[in-house]
Amino acid sequence: MAKRKQAVRIGLGLAAIALAGSIAHAFGQTPDSRGGPVPGAAPGEQEEQAFFRSNRFTMPEPARADVPKTTIGQGYARIGENAGLELYMDQTTYAIAVKNKATGYVWSSQPDSKTMRGEDLNEDWLNAMQSPFLFDYFQEGDATPASGNYRSQHGKALSAKPVPGGMDVTYALPDLGISLTVRTVLDDQGLVVSVPNDAIAEKGSGRLASVQPYPFLGSVRQADVPGYLFIPDGSGALIRFRDQQSRFDEPYVGEIYGSDVATTGFGFANAVSYPVFGIVHGAGQNALMGVVEQGKANAEIVAYPSGVNTNYYWVSPRFKIRSAYFQPTSQSMGGINTFTKARTEGDKSTRYVFLSGREADYAGMAAAYRAYLRRGGQLPERPAAAASDTDRDVPVEIDFLGGDVEPGLIGRHVLKLTSFEEAKAILEDLRKQGVTRVTAVLKGWNSGGLNGARPAKPSFAGELGGRSGFEALRDYAAAQGIALSLETDYTDLLKGSPRTNVRTDAARMITDRLVEYPFVSKFVSSLYKDLNGYFLRPQSALRLAKDDFGVFREDGLTSLALNGTGSTLFSDYGGKTPLTRTDAMGTYGKLLEEAGKQSLRLLVNRPNDYMLKGASAYLGMPLESSQFMYATDTVPFVEMVLHGVVDYYAKDANHQADPAEDVLRMIEYGAYPSFVITKEPSWKLQNTPSSDQFSTAYGDWAPEIKRRYDLANEALKPVQGAYMTGREVPEYGVVKVSYSNGAAVWVNYTGQDYRSGAVAVKARGFAVTGGGEP
Repeated sequence: MAKRKQAVRIGLGLAAIALAGSIAHAFGQTPDSRGGPVPGAAPGEQEEQAFFRSNRFTMPEPARADVPKTTIGQGYARIGENAGLELYMDQTTYAIAVKNKATGYVWSSQPDSKTMRGEDLNEDWLNAMQSPFLFDYFQEGDATPASGNYRSQHGKALSAKPVPGGMDVTYALPDLGISLTVRTVLDDQGLVVSVPNDAIAEKGSGRLASVQPYPFLGSVRQADVPGYLFIPDGSGALIRFRDQQSRFDEPYVGEIYGSDVATTGFGFANAVSYPVFGIVHGAGQNALMGVVEQGKANAEIVAYPSGVNTNYYWVSPRFKIRSAYFQPTSQSMGGINTFTKARTEGDKSTRYVFLSGREADYAGMAAAYRAYLRRGGQLPERPAAAASDTDRDVPVEIDFLGGDVEPGLIGRHVLKLTSFEEAKAILEDLRKQGVTRVTAVLKGWNSGGLNGARPAKPSFAGELGGRSGFEALRDYAAAQGIALSLETDYTDLLKGSPRTNVRTDAARMITDRLVEYPFVSKFVSSLYKDLNGYFLRPQSALRLAKDDFGVFREDGLTSLALNGTGSTLFSDYGGKTPLTRTDAMGTYGKLLEEAGKQSLRLLVNRPNDYMLKGASAYLGMPLESSQFMYATDTVPFVEMVLHGVVDYYAKDANHQADPAEDVLRMIEYGAYPSFVITKEPSWKLQNTPSSDQFSTAYGDWAPEIKRRYDLANEALKPVQGAYMTGREVPEYGVVKVSYSNGAAVWVNYTGQDYRSGAVAVKARGFAVTGGGEP
C-alpha cells in the first residue's frame, strides 16, 4: 500500500482543528442561533441531541425567512440577456449584477455600499469589495507574493468593448506594468466570467501570481440573508450564515486536484476532486452554483466565512498564474526562493448557474451539476438496466489482498496472504451464505506482490498459484456472475521495477529533481526506509497501459481497478517540453479511451471529474467532510450527483470506529459496502508495507460481510438506478432521502424511535417508503 496516503503530511494540527470544530458544534461552544439547550429534552437526550448538532451531520433547515429584496443599482446598464437572465454592468466601477427574470431577484458582485460603510472595514478590504478582481503578484527578484486589487493598485480601465452577450473590459495596473481582460457574458446556460490568457500583458516589474474575478458575487454580511456557502470538501460541506461568528485565522482553500508536487513539492493540500461551489440566499428561494471550466488544473476554491478579516461570507475560484518554489543550488540543499517564469496554461473561466424555487439548495446544485457533466459528456453512459432493474441484489466490494513483500534472510520475498484458490473458496462461502452479488478486486496479484514492483507487470505471483490458479479463479467468477478485477496503478513507480527506468520514466520537478517520496510512512514500518517512491510520467503510464490492456483482455479479464491514477495529477518537467497538468489530464483521457477500445470496465478509486466518463464504478467514496471549525454541516453532494449514474462503494469497513453509525451513514449516502480481506490472520502483515491493515482475516469478518450486505439490500435495493432528488432533516439526527422513483430512505441516528405520520423509524435504524419506476 503506497504510503503516499501522506501520514506525515496530513498534519495532526489540522486534524485537531477539525476535531475541535466537531466538538465545539456538538457541545454548543460555537455561537449559533440553533445552539444551546434542547427544549424539553431529558438530561440523557440533551447530550445525544447536542451530538447531532455536530458538523459531522446536517442540520434541519431553519424556518423559512424571506430574503430581502434586491434591485439593480443606479449607474448599471444592461449588457447581456438570455431567456431567463439579464446581465448588467456598472459603467464606473465595472461591478456586475444578474437579474432572474422570473423572480426579479438580483445577484450583485459588489456588497451594498451602505452596509460596507457601516462595517468599519479597513481601506484594503473596502477597496477589495469594490474591485472587479483581486490578484496576487510577484516583483522581479522577490519570490514572496503580495496581494492587491484593482482599486488599491490605482487600476484603470483601458477599454470596454461589447461582445455577444456581454462585455470585454481591459484593465491596466500601471504601477506594476500589468494589464488583463475580464470577459463577462451570458450564454444560454448561464453567466461565464473569464480571463483570456492571450490578453494578459506584463511589461513592467510585476508578474501575476493569481487572479480572482468578481470574488464577492453573492457575498453576504453575517446573517443579513438566510442561507449558506457550499464547498466541495469531502462529500460536501456547508457554511451557514450567522450573526455571531468566531474569529478564524484562515479561509477554506480547496486545491482542485490537489497541489502540483512537480512545482511546489509535497505538503498538505486540501484536495478537491470536483471544481464546483455554491451560495444559497434562502433555501428554496435563490441559489447560484459556480463551476470552474477552463484553467481548473491550476485553480483553487476559496471560501471566507464571516470572521476571517471581515464579517462577510464569500466564495470564489482563485486561478493560479505562477507559483513560488525553492530552487536548490547545491547538494547540501542550499538554494534560492524563486517563482515560475511561464504563466500557467490556457484561459481561466467560471460558469455560474442560477437556481430558484425548489432547486435553490445544495440538492438542486447537485442536480444542476449532474446535468452540466452530462451535457459535457463527462459521465458514463447509464446502463439500460440500471434505470429499472431493482430486482437484483446490491453489490458488495471484496478486496482480496493477495501477497505483499516482507524481509527475509536474503532480501525480500512475497508473503502469501490470500492465494487464488483461497479467494475462490471465500467467494464460494459467501455465495452459500446468500451474498450473491460481489465486486471482487484482487490486490497484490502480481509477481512481486502489492508493493514489490510498481507498476505491476501482467504476470501472476507463483506464491498465489500462478497463471493456472488465476485462470481457475477467473473462470469460477465468470460462471457465478462475479465481477472480477485486478487492481493496477499507473501513478506509483518503485525503483527496481523491471518495466521502467527511474531516470527516464519518473516525473521531474521544475528544479529537474525527480518527484521522490518515502513510499512507506515511518508510522507504519521502519523496515522499508530504502523503499522510495516516484511518480510515473503520464506518457509512460499511457504506454504501459496500452500494452497491459491488450494482455489483460487476452487473459479473459473484462474489468480493472485503477488506484492512484484517477486521483493524482501533476506536471512533468522532464524532457525537452514540460507536460502541464492540463496535458496530463488529456493523457489520462487517452488511457480511458484505450480501455474502451479493449472493452475493459474501469473501477476507479476516488476519481477526479475528468476520469468519471471512463468509470464503471467509484471506489472509496468519501462519506464525510473534513469538519473544519467554520463548516456547519456535512452533506452528500457528490453522492447526489452520482447516484443512479455509477455504482459507488464506501471505504472499507475494516477500520471504522463506530460500525453502527457507519452502516447508517453508508445507507443514507446510498453507498455500497466494501471490505479488505485476507485468508491469513492479520498479524502476518506486521512486517509488510501493509501493516496498517490490522484486521483483515476473512474468518473474523464473514459474519459482518453478511450482515452489512443484507442491510444494504434492504435499504438500497429499492433505489438502484434512481437519482437522489431531495434530502430533508426533520429533526437532528433524522434524515429523509428522496429518489426519482418515488422511494424514500429514512435514517435515524438517534437513540429514540422516530415517527412522522405513518412513517416509523426505529432508534439507530432505517426505513424505506414508497417506490416505483425511476
